[in-house]
Amino acid sequence: MRAGVFQAARTFDITQLDVPAAGRDGIVVQVAACGICGSDLHSYVEGVFVEPGQVMGHEFSGPIVEVGADVEGLSVGDRVTAVPLSVCGRCPRCIEGMGHLCETGLSQSIAYGLPGAFAEYVRVPKAVLGKNVFLIPDSVSDAAAAMVEPMAVALHAARSADPDPADTAVVIGLGSIGLNAVQMLKALGAGRVIGIDVSDSRLALAARLGADVIVDGRTQNGLAAVQELTGVGVGGVGARADIVIEASGIGALLAEAVSMTRAGGRLRIAALYEGPVTLDANQVVQKEMSVRGTFAYNGEFPTVLEMLADGRVTAEPLITHTFRLDDLDAAFRAQLDKNSSIKVQVTP
Repeated sequence: MRAGVFQAARTFDITQLDVPAAGRDGIVVQVAACGICGSDLHSYVEGVFVEPGQVMGHEFSGPIVEVGADVEGLSVGDRVTAVPLSVCGRCPRCIEGMGHLCETGLSQSIAYGLPGAFAEYVRVPKAVLGKNVFLIPDSVSDAAAAMVEPMAVALHAARSADPDPADTAVVIGLGSIGLNAVQMLKALGAGRVIGIDVSDSRLALAARLGADVIVDGRTQNGLAAVQELTGVGVGGVGARADIVIEASGIGALLAEAVSMTRAGGRLRIAALYEGPVTLDANQVVQKEMSVRGTFAYNGEFPTVLEMLADGRVTAEPLITHTFRLDDLDAAFRAQLDKNSSIKVQVTP
């Protein structure tokens, strides 16, 4: 099979590899679509998170072509998407039901240790229907199903903030995770959602996906705009947003997010940062605000599929580019262009 093999920063080789075998406990999926994630971009640009020789790609969907002898409930031809994370099941986090924070297993996950889905075929180990493998409803396209993974990230972040109709929520950074956070917050009942970005296309899509207010960071100061919409914070500092989700990955905007959040409010950090971040810890203390990182997902895949099937959320409008596997480098370059791309997918 053909696969895109990471060699070094900004370098992939498209080469021939053996088609994986399911083994007794796994399945093999013919990859219909695989998206480029923000963490993939860090690997591509900086050479971090993965080693040379790794096949990347963890946002995927497609039909099953082989089923292991010990796998139940799945058949050749079933269209599926899968959780790429592998967990040990034995560490304290796994025992607590927080396998996404597994202390030992994540280094052997699909695209991180195990071969990923920038390839014609990908193996899903320890395949269990309803646990790490999910059937795609007939009404959900392959492309949309390959969006379930990043949409689950956004749902996990939005759920952790526990939105309700009285809340004003702010999403900073309207890439794939931020835009999905906008529609997840609305689907979960947030009363007012404010989206902040510097891209015309992303701001327009945020409004289409349910943002009540959009703020163009090129012409408006984000903190000042939120302050005008929510009121001045306690002690005359900052603003009064009930919920802020920081999805930009820009350190200065995380510092602003602290100021935007009201006393007793909820700040959720859903981005990765390229260096140390400086923020005003005194505000965190004095506001007694809740600050949490949100990593990956913990059981959100089936909910996202249900939400896609019944129309509460949508995926296709976020997919701006589709490339062949042979054009993997061009796909990554397109994903780096924040003015023209949101989600770039590869179709092996």
